[in-house]
Amino acid sequence: MKNAAAIGNTIFIYLIALLPVLLFANGKSRLITFLWEHIFFNNVFVPLGIILLLGFSLYLMNILFLLNARHGKWTSQELCKTNMIVKLLQVPAYLFIFIAGLLCTVMIFPIGISFALVLLDIFSIGMTGLFACTAFHALKKEQKISGKMQLLYSLASFLFCADIVIALIGYKLSTDTGS
Repeated sequence: MKNAAAIGNTIFIYLIALLPVLLFANGKSRLITFLWEHIFFNNVFVPLGIILLLGFSLYLMNILFLLNARHGKWTSQELCKTNMIVKLLQVPAYLFIFIAGLLCTVMIFPIGISFALVLLDIFSIGMTGLFACTAFHALKKEQKISGKMQLLYSLASFLFCADIVIALIGYKLSTDTGS
């Protein structure tokens, strides 16, 4: 379940990054034109609906993973390493989405796309934040951090950019042997 949640969280943000590509490359690529005409029926709400349906499924998976991980099935080092890898793998997609959203804001006409990308980003960081909470719970359970630090790190896992720094710190804490 850990790997499925990690892979799902990583892929999800790249699917979001694919939306602006699909929107702006329609008519410029045979594959994208085929997708728009035959799979999405020239309707932006079809791929958006698919992404949201997948997103809700992944949220449920992350909640179930959070509940399962509380029973100590994985070590803090396993969870922190997976959390760090997921966060680092997502950076290129977040940068692309940020740039695409910024361009849409500058062009004024597609500003709604920027707003949608922000909401989808928030949705995505919520998923990975839940995933990260399991790692910090394990660190607390193994007495590598205090309850106050667990809360602080868990909350920071829901903040853009801070989540990456916190993931790196969590991994470092998980590998410390206390010597």
